[in-house]
Amino acid sequence: MAKDQIRDLHLFAMESALPVGMGIINNAKTGGFQKIIDVLKSKDPYSEFQVDGKNSAKTVRDKMDKLIPGLGYPVVSVDVTVEENYPDYESNDQDSLVSTLNRIDSELDKLRHYLNHGTKNIDDK
Repeated sequence: MAKDQIRDLHLFAMESALPVGMGIINNAKTGGFQKIIDVLKSKDPYSEFQVDGKNSAKTVRDKMDKLIPGLGYPVVSVDVTVEENYPDYESNDQDSLVSTLNRIDSELDKLRHYLNHGTKNIDDK
């Protein structure tokens, strides 16, 4: 349980807090304290800071991942299930393949017969 909470905190820090913090730093570098105040007075300051810091946060995460893999981009567990919705599809596909192969074999037999017997008829004429 505690391990999940630490993983969730790490994920939150990398995906949410880091971009917002980097957005605040970027705004402070470009416009100083006044720009930060202007963003805080906007309709959605959290999203604006997050967008402003997105590229810088990516750079920080990349550098962190080079130091320790998984530190910058935490591993997220997923559940994967496979459902077979088309059980008769394979049998239809195989039947189609067999019929196509049989048709090709038949056509090859006709071609062999024509090549073996047809050349005599051409030479006779």
